[in-house]
Amino acid sequence: MKNIEEKQLCQIVGGTTITGAVLDAFVNVIQAFFDFGRQLGSSLRRITESKICPLP
Repeated sequence: MKNIEEKQLCQIVGGTTITGAVLDAFVNVIQAFFDFGRQLGSSLRRITESKICPLP
């Protein structure tokens, strides 16, 4: 194995990658926003059309 001098170590720049876990978390957040919007829209439609189940 080759030893690297301290000056060379300071010049190393790490890369960034999008892993599967990060991408999956992002998709889950977007999906949650869509589900919330769908439920809110459905609730508003049922309220305005007076199609709400009566409470016992």
